[in-house]
Amino acid sequence: MNLKKIVFTKVPPSISKTNRRFFDRHVRRAFVQYVAYVGLFDGVLTEEEIENAKDGILPKYLDVHHIVPLSGSTSLDINAFTNLTILHKSTHTYINRKIFEPQLKDLPEGKSREIYIPEFAMVDADRIIAIKAGKSKEQFRIEQQFLIEQQLQNMRRYKGRM
Repeated sequence: MNLKKIVFTKVPPSISKTNRRFFDRHVRRAFVQYVAYVGLFDGVLTEEEIENAKDGILPKYLDVHHIVPLSGSTSLDINAFTNLTILHKSTHTYINRKIFEPQLKDLPEGKSREIYIPEFAMVDADRIIAIKAGKSKEQFRIEQQFLIEQQLQNMRRYKGRM
C-alpha cells in the first residue's frame, strides 16, 4: 500500500454533512455502476454480484471509500470518481482507524496539517480477492500495518535529509 502526502484542512461539520448527503443520494450508486460497467469487477466479484453492481448495489462486504476524507476538503471534487475507491470493509475500517484517526486527532476546525493517505485504484482488487479466498483479516491487518509503518519511516527519513 503506497502512501502519499497531502495537506488536510478540517472543514466545518456542516460542509462534511452536505458532501456526505450528496454522496449518499447521488454519487455512490453511480460510482458502483460505472465500475461495474467498465469491467473493473471482472475476476473480483461473482457474475451475480456484478449484475447487482450494475444496479448500483455492492455486496455487503464492500464499501466505497473517499481517498481524501470528506472532512478534509471544501472542493466539490471531494465526491469525484477519482477520489473514490471500492474496498473490503475490513480494509476500510483499518484505514479509518489506524491511518486517518491518529493523524487527525485533535486537529481543530479550519486548521491544516500534512498527512499521509493510502493510494488506491478504483477497486482494491488484490485485497478483496485475498480476503474472499480466506486470508484472515488478522493476517491482512498485520501486513497492512507493517507496510504502512515501513512507508512512514521511509518518508520521515527522507524528510530528515532535506
